[in-house]
Amino acid sequence: MGSGDSPKVSVDLGELRMFAEVLEADVEQGLRPGVIRAEKELQNGLRFGAHTVGGEVVASRQLMAMALDRARRNGASQVGAAQVLIDAMRKVLDNYTNADELSAANLDAIEKILLGALATSKDLVSDLSPHRGEFE
Repeated sequence: MGSGDSPKVSVDLGELRMFAEVLEADVEQGLRPGVIRAEKELQNGLRFGAHTVGGEVVASRQLMAMALDRARRNGASQVGAAQVLIDAMRKVLDNYTNADELSAANLDAIEKILLGALATSKDLVSDLSPHRGEFE
């Protein structure tokens, strides 16, 4: 990149589509169900040391509760972050598809204009061409 040039982005649409599909499958078949399953299992809270009032067991219970809460939030964050990436890749793919369709439509319109102009110019030229015998 030199003096003020913008970085160029090159997108392999096939690779992007494949990556989005793989990521989405991983999220839907693994990550999301795992997070949901873990959340269900943790809804009952911690069971060890529930009736203990003192010392190390209570401290361990508190630390374990904090660690599990953090793990639940991390799992939800990972699912959310993966979904943001999937949505972004889908938008990029849609934008490229729409741009390609718009370009194709524009090319069709341009072709019609040029064909119409060609037909009109042929008519004009044939009207200007001398006919046989006109100058004889």
